[in-house]
Amino acid sequence: MKQTAIKRAVLLIVSAAGLLVGVAIAQTPSQDKDVIPPRSINLTAEQSYIIKEIVLTEMRAEQAPPNDEIKIGNKVADDVKLLAFPKLVAEKVPQVKTYKFFVTQNQVVVVSPQDNVVADIIK
Repeated sequence: MKQTAIKRAVLLIVSAAGLLVGVAIAQTPSQDKDVIPPRSINLTAEQSYIIKEIVLTEMRAEQAPPNDEIKIGNKVADDVKLLAFPKLVAEKVPQVKTYKFFVTQNQVVVVSPQDNVVADIIK
């Protein structure tokens, strides 16, 4: 009977320790810098193609200097010139009417005008 009580006590202590470790792990903030934030605009492949075709081929928008910090969710540098989408793009892809853009490394970077944050990158 004494061994049963000791076994129960050990089992209870081990269970409590496991629970505390699990809670501590769940509350630890993620340090993963490679997590991609969600896009604030959802474009289909066809819409992305239309935007890229018009902006890069027909409009021939000027390219901004390359920047490795261009990632979805990042704020756009103040020295980057943001452009309004051409009327034809806004007609064919209405959800970008209020967004701005710039081009770099043959990518169209869609920017949310409210906070100058990268909403999407069309490659």
